[in-house]
Amino acid sequence: MAERRLKNPPRPPCNKRGSTSGFTLIELIIATAICALVMGILSVCFSFALRVWQSTQGQKPDFSFQVAELIKRQLAECDPTPIRFAETLHPVFIGQPDSIAFITTHSVKAISQGVPVVVRYTYDSNSKVLNYSELLLDPYHTKSIEKFLEGKASQKKETQIRSYGVEFPEFVLAYAGKESKEFLPTWESADTLPVEVLLRWKGQDSRVHAQLLMTNTPFPIEVSKAQAAGAVPGSGAVPGGGAMPGGGGVP
Repeated sequence: MAERRLKNPPRPPCNKRGSTSGFTLIELIIATAICALVMGILSVCFSFALRVWQSTQGQKPDFSFQVAELIKRQLAECDPTPIRFAETLHPVFIGQPDSIAFITTHSVKAISQGVPVVVRYTYDSNSKVLNYSELLLDPYHTKSIEKFLEGKASQKKETQIRSYGVEFPEFVLAYAGKESKEFLPTWESADTLPVEVLLRWKGQDSRVHAQLLMTNTPFPIEVSKAQAAGAVPGSGAVPGGGAMPGGGGVP
């Protein structure tokens, strides 16, 4: 009996059909269908990501909002302390439709260590570039301040004061005092600073943006689209806007 058991080893169990266990045809069809569905979803996602990547190629980064935020912070920390120039004593503020210069405690280079700096923004309508420069304030040598305010922007490394340019399709400034009822394209008062500065620009998205910035006030006021569209070069006021008596903002 022992010899028969060794000669006839036990066979593997079989199913009812007499074959070993494995995948059926229906299971293979279902697995193939699932794989095809997953591959289709992956191909759609890849093609969408490829179209997005192609659409972003060649587009220049838009730094207009960062520059607007910088101007807001610098105007909020604007220093109204008068500086003596020759025989006159007055604060430093020059406002034009395409340029602005003033003293602030917020430095871009962060090398002043709390000492105020003189900043200057100059927009070139031909090249569509806004140039920025700053100078460490030295109230005992006002000649350097006068040269800085009158000098032209330069990007040469060998110059003492470098200018940094940012592309702006459009850049316009307007100014209003405490008792002003409309925005003016220039600020000509040498004794006082404007209360409000209207900044209107067009970014790379071809949309018009505007903010009403307050000097020595950290909170800007958003301007409506109609008011932003009204602040065009050469116009003296913003339709329906302007500074209300008492320094109020645009509603």
